[in-house]
Amino acid sequence: MKMTDLLRIFEKMRLVNLVILLLFASGYVEAIERDVSAVRREYNDVSAAVDSLVRMMQMADAEVLKKLPETRPERVLPEGMTAVMIFWADDEARVWLNDFPVGETRLTPVEVTVPDLYFQGQNRLRVRCWDTDRVESGFLGGLYLKDGAGRLYPIVVSNGAWETAGGRATEIIYAHPMPDIPGAQPIWGRRMFGFVDMAITFDRGAIDRALAKTVSARPMAVRQQAMDYHTFAQQLAILQARREKLRADLAREGNLSVPLYNRERARSASLTLGKAAPLTEKLSAPVAENVRSWSEKLPAVQQQLIYPDRRALKGEGAVTATTGDAVSTASDRGSREQAYRPPEERGGMKSETKTKDEGVDAQVQPQGMRRGGAGGQSNQATRLGLLLPTLIVGIYVLYVAIRWQSLMGENG
Repeated sequence: MKMTDLLRIFEKMRLVNLVILLLFASGYVEAIERDVSAVRREYNDVSAAVDSLVRMMQMADAEVLKKLPETRPERVLPEGMTAVMIFWADDEARVWLNDFPVGETRLTPVEVTVPDLYFQGQNRLRVRCWDTDRVESGFLGGLYLKDGAGRLYPIVVSNGAWETAGGRATEIIYAHPMPDIPGAQPIWGRRMFGFVDMAITFDRGAIDRALAKTVSARPMAVRQQAMDYHTFAQQLAILQARREKLRADLAREGNLSVPLYNRERARSASLTLGKAAPLTEKLSAPVAENVRSWSEKLPAVQQQLIYPDRRALKGEGAVTATTGDAVSTASDRGSREQAYRPPEERGGMKSETKTKDEGVDAQVQPQGMRRGGAGGQSNQATRLGLLLPTLIVGIYVLYVAIRWQSLMGENG
């Protein structure tokens, strides 16, 4: 074949080659940008969640954003015990332990679990109560150790030993029905209605002495909930860990054509919240970073309170095949254990405990914010974006190979 024949063939194929090349290049870039945009959208979702958490805590108690619990190597609570704050108020009350929000209530008995890491050698339990209906007013509550059987051991309970701004609290006569909180007496300030702030201090010795003061575990109709500040700190630490990972992913990809949100004096990777307001990262970013840094310095046992071990589902794709064996009937009793511990992973899964960063995805990310769950669509989109141009090029090369002799004959 002469060189001029080859040049004629390439001349005929040049336009087609150019189209194929453009298709391949545009598909590749579009797939990469689509994947980076998905990471960016998730980053914005996480940033908005961080911002909302900090804003809500700022409205509830702005001062708590300026401090963090002390880190210490040992437990304060006895082994095998948890601490619960059970309280009720007429009409409303908020409770703090060492200035960290515990919870609030309105005419409803509440039981809040208080993790060990919020206790110190010297502790201060503080409540703020107020009346709203001018009928009666009172506060009833106690901080207890609780064992696995549900028995309560009172550390402090509401009584005349509590302090108010005007002196000792008053144990009052409450005329209406009230919940039976073990050992607690209804208390208030010197004057009826209005606001009243009351507090009591206790040391580690009071916690140890509580074990000798068990009370009967009577069933109570209480609303059980997590400690307000612990929920805030846990969610914020996990979200910040996720945001740091996403920021690293974006930095690795160079952000491509994704725009940045400009604020007053610095550039942020977050976008605005539209008409709602721009992200207040000047406030929320340092708080989130401080909470994340604090959680990293906690001892391993206490870190589990912030980063609980939650097993991610393998998904329906990992289902085992049905066998012909019959299932055990109800007469076949298994071994039931009160101190049950989950078994090690089977089927080729790693059995070691996940690190904090590895466990972030499975802990707090909503389904729409996970790239590995429903968010797997972005990786699928990337593969599809690369597959289509490659498939077109492959078909074209096959066509040229098959038609090569015809093309050669036409030019001969």
